[in-house]
Amino acid sequence: MIAKKEIERMPVEHATGRGNDRWIGRIRMAGEVLVMDVYDARRIVCPPKETKEVEISFRWVCDREKYYTYIFKSSKWTTQGMYWAMHGYSGYCSDVDIRLDKKSKEIAEEFLGNYLEGTWKYQKGAVNRLFQMEDDIRQEKREKQWQQRIDRIEARQKQRKPLPKDWNQWLQNHVFKKERYLFYDAKKRKGGTCAHCGSVVKLDGTQKHNGTGVCPSCKSKVVFKALGRAESVIDTKQAIYLQKTEEGFLTRYIKVKKGSSIRGESYNSYDVVLGTWNGKKTWYDYCMISGLNGDEYWSDSKPMDMNSWKATGYLYTRNVKQTLKSTPWKYAPLAEWMKKKGSEIPFCDFMVKYQNSPFLEFFIKAGLYHLTEDYVQMYQTWVGANPKEILGISKQRINRMIQMDGGSIALEWLQYEEKKNIKLPDEVIKYLQENNVGISRCKTVLDALGSAVRMVNYMEKQEVPPAELAVTWSDYLRMAKAEGMDITDDIVRFPKNLKQRHDELVKRSEQRADEKRLEKYADLDRQIAERIPEIKRYFWENEKYMIVPAAKCEELMIEGRTLHHCVGRDDNYMKKMANGTSWILFLRKKEDLEKAYYTIEISLLDDHIIQFYSEFDRQPDRETIQKLLGTFQRNVRKRRSKEEMRAAG
Repeated sequence: MIAKKEIERMPVEHATGRGNDRWIGRIRMAGEVLVMDVYDARRIVCPPKETKEVEISFRWVCDREKYYTYIFKSSKWTTQGMYWAMHGYSGYCSDVDIRLDKKSKEIAEEFLGNYLEGTWKYQKGAVNRLFQMEDDIRQEKREKQWQQRIDRIEARQKQRKPLPKDWNQWLQNHVFKKERYLFYDAKKRKGGTCAHCGSVVKLDGTQKHNGTGVCPSCKSKVVFKALGRAESVIDTKQAIYLQKTEEGFLTRYIKVKKGSSIRGESYNSYDVVLGTWNGKKTWYDYCMISGLNGDEYWSDSKPMDMNSWKATGYLYTRNVKQTLKSTPWKYAPLAEWMKKKGSEIPFCDFMVKYQNSPFLEFFIKAGLYHLTEDYVQMYQTWVGANPKEILGISKQRINRMIQMDGGSIALEWLQYEEKKNIKLPDEVIKYLQENNVGISRCKTVLDALGSAVRMVNYMEKQEVPPAELAVTWSDYLRMAKAEGMDITDDIVRFPKNLKQRHDELVKRSEQRADEKRLEKYADLDRQIAERIPEIKRYFWENEKYMIVPAAKCEELMIEGRTLHHCVGRDDNYMKKMANGTSWILFLRKKEDLEKAYYTIEISLLDDHIIQFYSEFDRQPDRETIQKLLGTFQRNVRKRRSKEEMRAAG
């Protein structure tokens, strides 16, 4: 047993080191515990044979079963080990360079005994054998912790019991009630088999593959499947089953598959995630498939391929109240919510949020199903003593929320009503909710119009989705105001072609910004113009293409904006041209010389192509363009050689 406080009180012995030492160790015993003081001698400045006093760095203690390291500088204990204390990182497969005196070696040898004989016999140094002992202790601890972890996972798995007898019937009636198929002969088209009821039925021949209809026998809504094009159909969903345990309950997320064919329907269910609540905490275990032999095993570490997995599903409701009895969720109306929604619910989000939001019980029982789903998936938590305080709207507006099953967006608009002391038609609020148009998306529009009704009337006449339209409209009004336009005039506020007017203002704004930028680039333009004579050799053309050197900063700005790349985003390439480092060339197709195609950067030093890109930094027809540029480079180098020969002559 290592008594840390007693070890701390042990005096630090005086030690000296030679000029070529790095670390000095002094060992003594404290009962059954080995204590090694380690001194840092790396900063000794003296001849190799001379000695100087060294400063204590750390104290390493071990009793063959545990080890600890005491760092003197921070006055803290750690289990990182001696190599970490010396170098600041783990020393896997390394040696430790600590010099011991004769007495310390004898104490260490007696403590080690025949440790590391056999396989490790070549490690003769006492310190490195202690280092190996440390690693063995660490490894044994890891193995023990790993085994304890496996045992805990297995114990949680053993709590699982068989699914209820009516499970498949519940899947059929509630989970897969819309996935029913009728398979028919694609040639004769007069008869088929319903996978749901198993009946062979007569058909009128008008059915189409993947079309919908009704089974003449069981009257179920079905999807028609032509034999030959689809012999069977497999549907996959996720279900949730709660199972009571002695300490709490299990939340079993189960992947359920339904197979449909002319032979009927079959169901397959297997657990993919297991949540175990023991009355205080929840653990999650994940079903894994071995890549070696395909065996199933469980892990409490979420695998990478499940990063997109969601804790949602169809909740089996028949045992919910009994399972959650005597838990913090005993009053949670999960069964009512599931029955009303009839589809997957965000179960985990609800369970987490409910603990601090008991008013969710009121939401569900009052019929605010949409708001419940929105709220449990929010980051913020609402507070309040009653519904009015929680929702921030009057009782009358709460009743309207219930009648329209409003969500968080409907609540925003009702709060807007309350704040402005106005009333919006329910149809307007429903429209905004269905199209995901919240206050934040259209605040600029509202400020300009002062009427949500007029805003919606305009949105309904546009072909653009309302949420997208709101953003474009807001940008347009903001730019129109900046241009000095009268945004109180309906002709300005309600343009016939919003996208066109928006783009016009964007272009006008960009032109103004370009003009300001060009004022700063006057010196660069002058330096670039001085180099025009020497870059004439880069003019080139063949039957299909033409290469033209840039001559102004403005040309780079237009090119970058047109092709959506960085050549005109700042003055980097312009400065390279002005300094004579590289030059920007424009590759055009002769059939449309005005249309930007490729932008090329060429070195002025040796005429090699630095880079070439088209729109959005892509390289269409790369092989063709590479061959073209190869021909262009050979032509340029020939011209350059002739010019140099002329100059030399």
